[in-house]
Amino acid sequence: MRTKLLTAVAIAFIGIAALTVYYFTGSEKSSPQTENEEESLTAYEMMGMWGEMRAYPFPSIPDGKLNIAYRKFKDDEMRSKAKRVQLMGPDAPTIPWTPLAPKNFAGRILCMAFHPTDANTMWVGSASGGLWKTTNGGTGGANGINWTNVPTGFPVLGISAIAVNQSNPNEIYLGTGEVYNSGGNGYEGHNNRIFRGSYGIGILKSTDGGTTWSKSLDFASSNLKGIADLIINPLKPSTVFAATTDGVYRSFNSGTTWSLIHTIPMAMDICMKPGDTSTMYVGCGNFTSAGNGIYKTTNAGASSPSFTKLTSGLPSTISGMIRLSISTANTSKVYASIGKSPGSSASSGLYSSSNNGSTWSKASSTAYINNQGWYAHDVVASPSNANTVYVAEMDIYRTTTGGGTLSKRSDWSKWDFNNTTVGATYEGTTTNYVHADIHRLYISPFSSTTLFACTDGGLFKSTNSASSFTGLNGGLQTAQIYAYMAASNTDANFMICGLQDNATFVYAGLPGCKRKIGGDGFSAVIDPTNDNTCFGSLYYFTVYKSTNRASTFSTVYSNSSGSEKSCFSAPLVMSPANTNVMYGGTIYLKKSTNKGSTWSNANGGVVLSNSSAPILKLAVSSYSADKLYASTVPGGGARSRLFRSTNGGGAFNEITGTLPDRYYTDIAVDPNNDDHIIVTLSGFGSSHVFMSNNQGNSWVDISAGLPDVPHNTVIFDPANPQTVIVGNDLGIYYATGVTDGSTQPDWIPYNDGLTDATMVMDLAVAANNKLRLGTHGKGLWETDMPESASGPLPERPVAGNNTGAGKITAAVYPNPVGGKFNIAVSNVIQPATATVRIYNMSGQMVQQFNAALQKGRNTIQADASRLQKGNYQVIIQTGTARIVQKLVKQ
Repeated sequence: MRTKLLTAVAIAFIGIAALTVYYFTGSEKSSPQTENEEESLTAYEMMGMWGEMRAYPFPSIPDGKLNIAYRKFKDDEMRSKAKRVQLMGPDAPTIPWTPLAPKNFAGRILCMAFHPTDANTMWVGSASGGLWKTTNGGTGGANGINWTNVPTGFPVLGISAIAVNQSNPNEIYLGTGEVYNSGGNGYEGHNNRIFRGSYGIGILKSTDGGTTWSKSLDFASSNLKGIADLIINPLKPSTVFAATTDGVYRSFNSGTTWSLIHTIPMAMDICMKPGDTSTMYVGCGNFTSAGNGIYKTTNAGASSPSFTKLTSGLPSTISGMIRLSISTANTSKVYASIGKSPGSSASSGLYSSSNNGSTWSKASSTAYINNQGWYAHDVVASPSNANTVYVAEMDIYRTTTGGGTLSKRSDWSKWDFNNTTVGATYEGTTTNYVHADIHRLYISPFSSTTLFACTDGGLFKSTNSASSFTGLNGGLQTAQIYAYMAASNTDANFMICGLQDNATFVYAGLPGCKRKIGGDGFSAVIDPTNDNTCFGSLYYFTVYKSTNRASTFSTVYSNSSGSEKSCFSAPLVMSPANTNVMYGGTIYLKKSTNKGSTWSNANGGVVLSNSSAPILKLAVSSYSADKLYASTVPGGGARSRLFRSTNGGGAFNEITGTLPDRYYTDIAVDPNNDDHIIVTLSGFGSSHVFMSNNQGNSWVDISAGLPDVPHNTVIFDPANPQTVIVGNDLGIYYATGVTDGSTQPDWIPYNDGLTDATMVMDLAVAANNKLRLGTHGKGLWETDMPESASGPLPERPVAGNNTGAGKITAAVYPNPVGGKFNIAVSNVIQPATATVRIYNMSGQMVQQFNAALQKGRNTIQADASRLQKGNYQVIIQTGTARIVQKLVKQ
């Protein structure tokens, strides 16, 4: 294992990357030793980087910034919808985003909860896709879809704890924010960065079964805090306990007010003694944080409960998370799964106490804890037999004797890359497959032989005491896409996308997707001239090539050990002008002139920024394979930087100029003008979108009106480059008429159909002219392009109404139309310029252009070939004269 991790890595990706290099052909086996070594690197890299990119250049993410930005985001959406209704009427249609895939497997699931009387109703919390609910037990739904997303009305991505009142299931509490470090206990140089998976806002509460939500414990002013566990007192449901970054909070009045009753930080688990609600155990700490250990109180209901640290027989040093469990069959016996951080020599594994925690001993020598003990492991004892215990980290183990040798019950390496079935399925090549990185184990309250596992690959269930498992992931669309999605130029049903911990998936037009390559998938490329040639990649710039349309891949460059410093998700791009030319990035610019078969260092073999500041993003001109742009991360004393090359990477000029010092997360090159570029910025406290019309020699801030959150991606509409679309940590905005920057664009939210906040990582235009959205936590989505060129919505049009001065008239012919058509304009009294705008019935402008008018009669030629079939309105405006005509596209 490397002894020092690169602190400045990856683009603004949230997820934990835990699985490593499997056989690139889709085989599911891997060396366990390699896996155990690599999992710590990938998880640490991505967790640390999530905080670092959003914090930089500050020591931590500024408090309250997300909350302020979200309020603006919602205000923007409300104003946009109100304006649409005003202009188009109360029944103004919208074009919502449609979820595409993958729906046959899921992303990271952190927790679950059960309805007290209905075994088919369950909730799960995802790491960055929000809250989900099933009412059919996770199986048997139409088309295999068994889950629905539950919107909360808050910027909730990570749900780390759920508690349902067993006396009143309409009362539900949600703990938000996935946090593994309280700060100041950093690892490998991430000193003040927070190891976390998504923003948190505290605790939400619903009193109507999840239809509406309100804040209960408000952490919105500090998005660095997380809720790791929630418990409702079963005998007195108005009393609720929460394990949080600050310690343990308690509410006596159903979450109306809270008090901090235990101040040891990083409380990660709470276990209440069955039948004795005054006795409670708390597992505190991670990364050897202050005071870490197991604490017990016997007066949990007192105004000021007293807690005692339990030490007898427990490790003197505990460096990871602690999970706890007590069986109702023997309430004096307490189990603890004690984790460790990577590289730590501290003891870990299964411990137990037979005397209410007074003394402990190591219950098993089986080493089920590897390097995920800070992130994903758990223990649960059967309610019917205190000696039947399940533990998990990478895999699930069971004992029926309360300890001793643990029997391995699941095998993460048996996942089936070729499975595309949506709905209940084994998901593996054997029935004992359960995805790796197991965050929580639950035994069903309806059957002591039914076990659930929350993993980085979704939810799994066993009904026979862990003898076999079924995936319950049909429709649980929580996959976490990284950036650099690849879309075919000719086939709308062919895309390649990299995922957190779920390999690289191939979208073939169906909700069920195959997985390729393995581990964490990152940058992908499809040859724009030949779909058979495509690429996927793993961390640190390890590149795989396929010549058979992603059926199989072979390694063409490997840096999987990270020996050559690079971003965790290293960039990989292909020149549209010469598809033999490809570029990639470590600390060096990597170049291939034979379609990625071999690679060499460009720029004279010199690092681009310095040996500690690798390349983060690359973008290539559509006209010349020699013209490219690159951004580098801060490191080695250097700030974030931006570069340009006009000779194929032979030399570079720095073009950072006046740009704020933030991570430059994306670069878009105008497909019609490679001097015209746009850059997005991560972090808080600065503008986030900048444009240059002179290949980066100077910059214009075009961010006015956008929320102050990290921005992750930007594209030009290839058919209308004056339309620009950006994606950020909350959702999507677009602007029209983006030209020289002399006028600030009017940024319009474009999020209909996307629930709550959506972490947007990448954008692509498919061959069917649909806009595709890659999210980190909600998978792949699609909608129509926001094609237009004027910004604000028009006045509400009325067909045939000439509202302007003078007597000009206009007619559209032929009508209906299949392709080109004419607009006849008559009675023009003097030469003028007419602006022609075409709107679809949702009120979106889909075309705009200007035409010169001479005195008298004029014929304007137009083209509807790109329009979808349907009804449109054509508005011809010159001065104050404005005419509206109907157009039907066949």
